[in-house]
Amino acid sequence: MIIKLSEIINESEVTFDYVERTMDSIESPEGITIRGKAYKEGNSYVVEGSYRAVLRLECVRCLTEIEPLIQGDFKGEYLDPKDYSKYISSLKPEEEFGDKHFEEAINSEIDISNLVREYIILDLSEYEACLPECSDTSEVEKYSKDDVDPRWQQLLDIKF
Repeated sequence: MIIKLSEIINESEVTFDYVERTMDSIESPEGITIRGKAYKEGNSYVVEGSYRAVLRLECVRCLTEIEPLIQGDFKGEYLDPKDYSKYISSLKPEEEFGDKHFEEAINSEIDISNLVREYIILDLSEYEACLPECSDTSEVEKYSKDDVDPRWQQLLDIKF
C-alpha cells in the first residue's frame, strides 16, 4: 500500500487496515494483515501500526512445511525528498544516525508494505523448526550413520 504525503495534510491522520496477499519473497496462505496510521509530526511523517501473518516456511530439521504465526508492531519516520537531502547533508561524515533515523519518502510516497516486510524479516527466527519437536526425523536420521567422520559426530547430536 502506498500513501502519498499529500494525503497527510495539516497534521491529520490517515488510518489503514488491509490484507497484503503477496509481499516479495514472503508467502502467507491467509495474507498479511496490516493495521495502522500515518500522521505528520513537525516536518516528518510517521507511519506506525501492527501486522499479523501466518507464513509458509520449511522446518530446518525435517524439511516439513510449517506455518508459524508472526506478529508485531512497526514504525517508520519519513521526510519528503527536499527535507531528507537537508537531513543527510547535516550529518557529519562519521556520525551515526542516533535516536532519530529518517527514511526518504521517494516520489513523495511512503510504501507501507516495504516497511512491514522489513519488520517481518527481522522478526523471523533464524532457524524455523517444528514445535515442540519434529514428528518426522527421517531427514536427520538419513545423515546419522556410523560411517561419519568422528570429528563431525558431535554436530549430529545438536538439537534445534
